[in-house]
Amino acid sequence: MNRLTVFVAMVSVIALSHVATAQDAKEAAQLQKQQDKLRVAVQEICPVSGEKLGSMGEPLKVQVGEETVFLCCKGCAGKQVDPAHWATIHTNMAKAQGICPVMKKPLPEDAKSIVVNGQAIFICCPPCEDKITAEPEAYIEQVSALYTTSVRDQLRIAVQDICPVSGEKLGSMGEPLKVQVGEETVFLCCKGCMGKQIKREHWGTIHANFAKAQGICPVMGNDLPKTPKWTIVEGQVVYVCCPPCTKKLAAEPQLYLRKVDALYTAHLDKKAKEDSQRAQR
Repeated sequence: MNRLTVFVAMVSVIALSHVATAQDAKEAAQLQKQQDKLRVAVQEICPVSGEKLGSMGEPLKVQVGEETVFLCCKGCAGKQVDPAHWATIHTNMAKAQGICPVMKKPLPEDAKSIVVNGQAIFICCPPCEDKITAEPEAYIEQVSALYTTSVRDQLRIAVQDICPVSGEKLGSMGEPLKVQVGEETVFLCCKGCMGKQIKREHWGTIHANFAKAQGICPVMGNDLPKTPKWTIVEGQVVYVCCPPCTKKLAAEPQLYLRKVDALYTAHLDKKAKEDSQRAQR
């Protein structure tokens, strides 16, 4: 191999290395953005003002002691954290987490927490702290998965809107109950509806709600037709513009479920804004 060939090969390796590094950095930035959105959804309110995060524009990421949290706006930067809002935020986090990531047990009511890499993680007992400290990234990843499920459940409750048995509004009878109906995961209004017959008219309304909130095929980006096809992806009904899209959904379920989550969120935000405008008239 002559010197020119060696030089060209070295340049190619360096160029590929830079491309790989840039790609890795881009993927890391996208992942961090997703994690931040997830934590904003779980935190829900500003620790200073108590305002809903997102209601004042893009939330501001800050450090409070060892923890990384979000403020509703720049106006809250440098101001005193309200103890009541701080407690609410940690209650929200514990509720979204639900279980100890080490022992996989439900968290006790007075669960203790440990802060790792800026994130509060709740545990069932003190010995779990050492295990989390030893492998922080592994347990942060587990908590993120629990957060994702919790946030997705809240979105689906809001979109589903009514109980498939009673037709009552979800949340009107306390915390909705997550159940399996065939391949689908749906929510009941209360334990009293457990094991009872699903009513066809309510089932039809629920699926109309899901289709309306989604609005767009997550694969092709097209508006859904009047009678869209659908498939079940990890317990969730997802509507598509044409049958071939179901294969793509099956190949990358989490990618398309995140897209459906975003469509649901946009629909609910628009609905909330319209409801607010009507109330002000």
